[in-house]
Amino acid sequence: MMKRFFRGAMVLLPCLFCISRATIFYVHPDSSLNSIQVALDLCATGDTVLVAPGIYRESITWPYIQGVQLLSESGADTTIIDGGGNGSVIHLSLMAGDSATVIQGFTIRSGNAWLGGGIYCVGGRPLITGNIITGNVADWPIDCMVPLLDCRTGPPPQGGGIYTEWSSAVITDNIISNNNALQNGGGIACFCDAANISPLILNNMITGNTAHNGGGLYIDCPFTLTEVRENMISGNAAICGGGVACYYAFMPLLKIVRNLITGNVADSAGGGIWCYLASSPLIDSCTITGNTGDGIYSGYFSSPIVSWNDITDNLGFGIRNDDPTYPVIAENNWWGDASGPYHPTTNPGGTGDTVSDYVDFEPWLTMPGVSASTAQSRPASVLKIYPNPVVNSVWIRYSISEVVNSRPNAVVSMKIYDSAGRLVKSLEPVSSGENQESSVYWNGTDCLGRTLPSGVYLVKFETEHYTETEKIVLLRQ
Repeated sequence: MMKRFFRGAMVLLPCLFCISRATIFYVHPDSSLNSIQVALDLCATGDTVLVAPGIYRESITWPYIQGVQLLSESGADTTIIDGGGNGSVIHLSLMAGDSATVIQGFTIRSGNAWLGGGIYCVGGRPLITGNIITGNVADWPIDCMVPLLDCRTGPPPQGGGIYTEWSSAVITDNIISNNNALQNGGGIACFCDAANISPLILNNMITGNTAHNGGGLYIDCPFTLTEVRENMISGNAAICGGGVACYYAFMPLLKIVRNLITGNVADSAGGGIWCYLASSPLIDSCTITGNTGDGIYSGYFSSPIVSWNDITDNLGFGIRNDDPTYPVIAENNWWGDASGPYHPTTNPGGTGDTVSDYVDFEPWLTMPGVSASTAQSRPASVLKIYPNPVVNSVWIRYSISEVVNSRPNAVVSMKIYDSAGRLVKSLEPVSSGENQESSVYWNGTDCLGRTLPSGVYLVKFETEHYTETEKIVLLRQ
């Protein structure tokens, strides 16, 4: 018998093929089900835990099953998981094929663990999105203070905010701030040494984190396709790699693309980006500005490819290379002035950022590259999905401003994807004139008319000149 959806209850939902049933567990501070850990322990494959606003003082161990979704009802500002300094706030050990696990919409704070103070994740491809991950620490466990316990023979403390290993985690749209790691990765530490792993770090704000190496982000992924794209990495600090530290990460497998890397500090080298021990990432279309201790540092068999970036106003070198046997290819960058970067021998008339020896900087751009193209006005309003989460179905509203499309009555495209990136539905929005609001109805079914289960879905909206993606949290009642 179907149960009604109310506080402290569970709701049984039909799954995609109507063979088994999924459950939503609703956690509320004032209900009998007031613990996230208890709700997760009740889950089976494909279940959802929906959490009401409140402060939950827990250190959570994720169940070893496929596709559990942990969602907040009202977002990260009002839904807080406080680890109380007792291990990782959320500890995940996932099955290799798990691509449907989701953590969305929480403040995750006050964790203290050897690896991953905020979130520790091994395996799977979880979606970690829309969270505020703050005030977490990666430090030695207290037992290390006991002289006879030699626990320091393992890896050093890493990943103040998030630690991932053997995982294709998708870390997107989070605020990762004011976390600390004793050694590597104040904000995020990402380790992967298997060819079939592909982590994605997308559109996060990574700010105010500290570590020895990689204040904002530390990447040690020599054999895997890893992408760091469209993040704002600012105000982080470290000895090496204030913003980003790349350690033993090969090109073209590591791509650092379209990020804003600004105001980071390194006491030794690499205020913006530090490349060390055969690290040769592709650094493309980034704005690297106002960092202290070099914009980019390269050394010890590293050879990054640096192109189409704006590299300006960094204290120290714009690019510093300490390895004469491995030159840095840094062509087609903007250095802050049309005269190019300053080098005392090869370009003494340049008044842009200074470059060291062993950097190939010719040709250079004579006007800003990245900042000029990204400074265009963004439309004030395109997609409107409200309320969200939605129950069963939703009207998706959209409007096209003059910036998006200058042609009246232009045809737009709208598609629905599941959390693993699979296309499940193509909608047919009508043509829309600029600044006119239109809408399209989605009843929560796939392209064959089958009812989709509750979960996180992505709406991709496209015109000829514009693309936007928004999330929908679908609940079945």
